Amino acid sequence: MAAESPLSIADRSACVTAQVRQSRLSLCSTGYRLQSVDSPTSTLVLRFDGQVFTETGSKVEDQQIVVVHAVVGIFKLEQHSYVLAVTDSHLQGTICGKDIYEVSGVCALPLDYDSGKIVFQELLQEQTTTASGDKSTAVPRKSYSTGDVAGLAAAQLENSSRVDMNDDLTGEAGFRWLSPQISWMFRPSKDSLVSGTEDGATGSSTPQTEREGSAVVETSSGVRKTSTSLERMERRVVEEIARVFSTSGMFYAFDYDLTRSLQAKDRQVIDGVSEPLACIADRDYWFNWHIQQPLLTGGGLAWALPLVQGSVQIGRCQISKDDVVQISVVSRRNWRRIGMRYERRGADTNGNVANFVETEQILELESKQESGQHVDVGAHPTHIASFVQTRGSMPFLWTQTGAGLHPAAVVAGTDDSNAATCAQHLQHEISRVGRQVLVSLVEHGGREAAVGTAYAGVVGRCVASEMVDARMVRYVPWDFHHETRGMRYENVQQLVEQLRGEISGMGYYWHAGNAPLTTQHGIFRVNCMDCLDRTNVVQSAIARAVFNEQLVRLGVHAAPELGLAAHPGLEPTLNRLWANNGDYISRQYAGTSAMKGDFTRTGRRNFGGMVNDATYSLARLWINTFRDYFSQAVLDFLVGNHAAAAVFRTLIDLRSREPDQVRQMASARETAVRTSVAIVVRDGERVQLACVVQSPMALDSLKIAAAADSVLILTDAAVYVCSYCDRQQKVSEFLRIGLSVLARVQYGAYITDTRTPQCLDPSRNHGVVLSFALAPDHHSSSPGYEFESSLAATQPFVSSADGEKLHFIACKVATEAQ
Repeated sequence: MAAESPLSIADRSACVTAQVRQSRLSLCSTGYRLQSVDSPTSTLVLRFDGQVFTETGSKVEDQQIVVVHAVVGIFKLEQHSYVLAVTDSHLQGTICGKDIYEVSGVCALPLDYDSGKIVFQELLQEQTTTASGDKSTAVPRKSYSTGDVAGLAAAQLENSSRVDMNDDLTGEAGFRWLSPQISWMFRPSKDSLVSGTEDGATGSSTPQTEREGSAVVETSSGVRKTSTSLERMERRVVEEIARVFSTSGMFYAFDYDLTRSLQAKDRQVIDGVSEPLACIADRDYWFNWHIQQPLLTGGGLAWALPLVQGSVQIGRCQISKDDVVQISVVSRRNWRRIGMRYERRGADTNGNVANFVETEQILELESKQESGQHVDVGAHPTHIASFVQTRGSMPFLWTQTGAGLHPAAVVAGTDDSNAATCAQHLQHEISRVGRQVLVSLVEHGGREAAVGTAYAGVVGRCVASEMVDARMVRYVPWDFHHETRGMRYENVQQLVEQLRGEISGMGYYWHAGNAPLTTQHGIFRVNCMDCLDRTNVVQSAIARAVFNEQLVRLGVHAAPELGLAAHPGLEPTLNRLWANNGDYISRQYAGTSAMKGDFTRTGRRNFGGMVNDATYSLARLWINTFRDYFSQAVLDFLVGNHAAAAVFRTLIDLRSREPDQVRQMASARETAVRTSVAIVVRDGERVQLACVVQSPMALDSLKIAAAADSVLILTDAAVYVCSYCDRQQKVSEFLRIGLSVLARVQYGAYITDTRTPQCLDPSRNHGVVLSFALAPDHHSSSPGYEFESSLAATQPFVSSADGEKLHFIACKVATEAQ
């Protein structure tokens, strides 16, 4: 979990060019070209065939140019690959004299000439209209535009070859056969493992009950319908990706590293950044790192611009005749366990926690008394001070389903596994930022008590077992709802006073002149259930106390005993920044603005704020029920947790999947294979192949009733099909077919689900049918026992060429999505 830069020390030697700020995008027959605005002889080439490389040379003139602010990344879906580019952004302000931007518009450009041309022309027309100032004919912004590629895809499929129903499934042709049914999936194979017949007896002798209602999608209209469905689903995915990057708080700078705090950057506060940000950015907070891999590996380092999801709020205030102060509140979200509210809770097995956000409050002071003449704040500030806090879900395994307004939370892991997970998280944070003061705001009773009590126990277990140094952790429980009941939110100050010693001892980063004067030692890690509303109130109160102490230390506080109220406008400015910060983080995790924002914004709790909170609660319930599952799947895809197929599957299943699920499934399947081989394979037989499949585990049937895994084993003497129980980790029953009695092996498409286009893809849905002539061995796996299994043979209906009656068993190759 250690924080890491995307490039090794050896690779950083290649960071000799500056960050590309803007590019002129043009379209050619082979791909897109992005020519640096600042350095016109440098060009990034993105070819339609997937190649990425840079060119240097003379400036290329092209009349059809679209100016893009940044390249977000490149991603591949089912039908197209896309280049995601920032087409619109606005200046949020400056920090240490460096411009900070927020993304407000993106465009997905298909890596295909025909469909890409449509999108490019839309961008060109929009930019031309905007430049001319004629808004009456402006094209409405469609940042998610992918062009009308549905018609193009249909036209291409209209001319594509189709496999006739009478064709044999041998070879690659068989995997192009589409059918929504499973009764006509298999044809005789000429190249079976054991010599078989070449006639089509399987199809003709299939029982009528299995053939009724079957429909093969082989007509042009049928193919077009499937393509249109896939195109519609893909367009929805692209729209959601565009929404994530254009409306959920994505920030960037060309010469300021937003992924790290001022203390972590240290000398860069003064020296600035002279190399591409990809060389120095902290990968944990580089949101688009995964989809920028083609740029990082293809020589496009200078175009790889890190985006940070979170919030950047900047305000200025004149606190005296000679002193102007600028306050910035910068939040950066860790993407390792990115997600939506009820979709991601707690920690994963690597110690990454949900909604983990590092928030930095930055003070910049420019004093006329010191500089001799007044200079705008941010250009060359006399003093820079920074204070960092973190928030994040309680670092152990727990879940909370979004059923109703107040669903119960459940502890998922064992005491040992939760302690190990928590220790892993705390050790990482201690190595990164120092001592952890864990402020837990969850209720001590009621629906939150179970996880709150578990958190205290897990931290205590980590310390008691010396998994974490006791000197580096302090746990502070404070029941926010109980202490502030009756709208007495002023009681939050009691918690601040309780933490006063920690605040003074922790300190803050202070930089003046050419060197830091003080550094921050340790950090407040604050949490509630969501780490949103209560957390933002408490973090803003702690930050306000630190800010007051900084002003006193800098010698510009008019009346320290009055606090921030001594300077008109200062406290409202700080409150507004923290309230906006809370709204950004809340919208990213829960879909609405933060609750209790009235207190953060004004310092007072009122009835109107309570009404707003009730509205937000209902909105969060609706969003969690109808949107979060899909948003979660898209986020997991963007950060590399899931493949594109999982996003499409989510549109049908209406549920997302944990990133750990794929790893756990792979581990469980490895165990299933090893266990099955050890139990069923006879002594002296050599295993040639073993893999996980799905099987009806019934003779003479193609219908798979349950999705449980089976194991197919091929040895030099027999074929085994085993029914495996994951819970008990044992083989419940198996079928052994000696190679001497194996009459035929058929292979081809095996379609068991028609709900998504991926389910109809033969390259992902294929299997084998094993036909045998003699009665096989039936055994139970129970040690010391042997009895007839449930694989009772029905009346054989598969016939060989010489009229011999055959039985068969079917096996479908299992994939991650199945």
